[in-house]
Parts: sequence; structure tokens; C-alpha cells
Amino acid sequence: MAVNQNVFIHNDDRAALEALKAIPGFTTLTKSFMRSWNERLMYINNMSTFVRLSEKQLPRYYAMLPPICEKLGIAVPELFLKLDVVPNAYTYGEEKPFIVITSGLLETIPEELLPTVLAHECGHIACHHVLYRTMGQMLMNGMLGMVPLAAVAILPLKAAFAYWMRCSEFSADRAAIVCDGTADKVTEMCMRFAGLTKAVGSEMNLEEFMNQANEYREMIDDSKLNKAMEQMLFTFNDHPINAVRASEAKKWADSEDFRRTMEYLNAEQRGEQPKEEPFPFKKQDFLGKKPEEANETLAKAGYVNADFTRTTDNSFFSKSGTVTEVLVNGSKDFREGEWLAKDAKIELQYYQPLSGEEIKRMHPGEIMMPASSRSYIGRNCRDVFYELRDAGFENIRIEKAGDITKENDRNLGKIISVSINGNSIFAKGVWTPKDAEIILRFHTLA
Repeated sequence: MAVNQNVFIHNDDRAALEALKAIPGFTTLTKSFMRSWNERLMYINNMSTFVRLSEKQLPRYYAMLPPICEKLGIAVPELFLKLDVVPNAYTYGEEKPFIVITSGLLETIPEELLPTVLAHECGHIACHHVLYRTMGQMLMNGMLGMVPLAAVAILPLKAAFAYWMRCSEFSADRAAIVCDGTADKVTEMCMRFAGLTKAVGSEMNLEEFMNQANEYREMIDDSKLNKAMEQMLFTFNDHPINAVRASEAKKWADSEDFRRTMEYLNAEQRGEQPKEEPFPFKKQDFLGKKPEEANETLAKAGYVNADFTRTTDNSFFSKSGTVTEVLVNGSKDFREGEWLAKDAKIELQYYQPLSGEEIKRMHPGEIMMPASSRSYIGRNCRDVFYELRDAGFENIRIEKAGDITKENDRNLGKIISVSINGNSIFAKGVWTPKDAEIILRFHTLA
């Protein structure tokens, strides 16, 4: 059964990916990558160069993988062993993901930590990181040189990709924590990658490493200069600093979110409906859609308490009959990944302008003025009189100006001013009592 990946995804991961997609040039890069990248080539390289693990090939290591995949709700990827002294593990492939571990990794970490590493890599698959991480790695390594973007445009993309890739590691670490049930092995893994090998043995002190991580965090947070230097050093790193990873892992394992995550996964494994789960939508997923369509999307995800609320407040971007605001349990400030019960109250506000009949009912005994005061000036007085009378006005008076001396003056009979209850300036469409005193003053012979 597929697991809602929002139980793992770190907020910074989600926000960094949205920011990355918004950068000019990202769409061009994605299209170019999809044209040039051939997943099959990578698979051929794996099959020809590395050792594929299975029930018959290094089965002790391979057997660690299926239980992890079952817990995270993903298909079991192929697992390869690469001869490389650098301790490393990575995941590539979108349609058919695979994991590669190096011989240096087996030499560096004790065997009991290998499932944690594999769970971390499976976390990337569960969180759907793999395509963009593959793009990011190739961009960082200069393998996308044919992309039609100037160097000045590539740099922001590189920095944004690196930042998101660092944030995505936090999400993958959370997947490993879920599989282990504790952050201890993730933090030990960070410590091993920082410099401790199998040979260290009993002298290893995890608590002291965490103290180092906390001291580092305080050092950076307490100084703007240190913060700037950290950014300068690590802007293009695709993995977070080991101390920061360890600190983030421990903080999440001690949080209420982790408790909810374990309750959710345990309920799923028992075949029960979890009390709460991360809300898989953001507000932008609904804005501009028809309310029925938005409600159908919510219903498919299992949310049963959605309601429609009509609003007549207009804005420049409002389109009639579409959702303009979403409230979750009365709040506009919900976020994707927020823990919610399936019966959470979700209000879909949609814009629908008032109809002519509705507007009339709001103005009993009133009539919309058919034109503005300015537009009446210079028109024939008789025409204006009948227009206002036919509109329903009951108290229209005519006032002769007596200001014309020539019988052939072309202004004879034309309006000088129109006043409503003494007001000679009014707009078209203004609601006016039908018994208001309307005075038409027009040119006549002296």
C-alpha cells in the first residue's frame, strides 16, 4: 500500500522545491533534461559494471531491502554494489529507480547501519525526489552543458538545486527514522560520515557528537558573520552538513509530528483508518477551480466534510463560479503536510456575482439611474423627461432657464443640468428612490 509521503517530507524540502520550480529557466532545463536523459543508459551501465544484489547474490545485504520498502509503501528497487573506496549510496531512475551502494560504504559503517542507509535512499523514492535529484546531480557535475541557458542563468538554478537537494536529505532521513523507530542510527550514520570508521569501536560517543552539533548550530545562529560564512562555504553543496543533519533528525524524532507519523503508519499496517494524516494539498491546488471539481478532489482523498460558501466580493483576478479562498477548520493559514482528521471542516469559498434580481431586492423602492449627470447635459429635455419617467421615477419637474435670445439658437430645449434631491452630480447606476425630486433645467427663450 502506498504511504502518504507527506508524513516524511520536511517543510523546508517542500518550500525549497516550490521556489526552485518558480525560477526562470527551470522549465527549459526540465524539458532539455527529459530530451537528453536516457534512464536505460544508466541501467545498462549498472548491469555491465556493478554487482546486482539479490536472494542469490550477497543475500544478507539484499534481505535488508524488502522490509523497508514494504514499510514505506514502495516497490522494491534493484540494488547494486559499486567498487569505490568513497563511502556513498545514491538513487537514480524515475520509471525504474535503483540504489547503488559502494564498497567504501561497507568498509566504513557497521552492518547494523546499512538498513538505515537503504531506508534513507528508499525515502528519496517514497518522496518522489529522484527525477529532480538526478537533474540536480547532472547540473552540478556539468553534465547538462547543452542546456540553452546562459551561464548567468545557470548559477541561480545550481544554487537553488543544491539548496533543495540539501533539504530533501532531511526528508529521506525522516523515512529512515520511521523505519528504525528512533533517530539514533541516523545520527550515528552522520557521525560515521563525519569521520568515524568501524575501527573506532567503543570510543565512539554519540552524545558528544550531538553536543558538537548543537554547539555548531548555536555558533551559526548567534552571528550574522558566521551565517554568511556558512552560506559562502556550502551554497553549492548537495548534502547538508553532518552536524545539521544529526540535529534535525534528533529534533524531529522528539516531536509531536513523529508521534503522529508512527500512529499513522501503525494504523495503516493494521488496515485501520488513521485518526489523522498530513493534508496532501496546498491552497493553490484549489484556487481558480470550480467548487464541484475541488470537492471531488477532496472526496477522492477521503475528506468528507467540505462545504461551499458563496462570496460576492470581487477582485481583479476573480472569475465567476471559481474557488477564491479555502479555509481548513476556520483558518486560511493551513499548509500542505499539516496533520488533519478526515472529517476536518473544509470551506471552499467561490465567487458568484449578484444577479440583477438579487441586486433589485437589495434596493426596495429604488431605481438605478440610467445615466450620469454629465451625460444628460446637452440632450433634448423631452427625451430625458420620458427616459426618466419610463425608468419609473415619479417626481420629475421641469425648470425653464429663459436664457436664450435668438429663436434659431441650437441650444433651445437642451438640458443645462439635472439634479436629484438638490444634488447635481451623480453617477450612472446609482440607486435612487423612485419618489426623489428630479429637476430638469433646460435652455428656453428669455
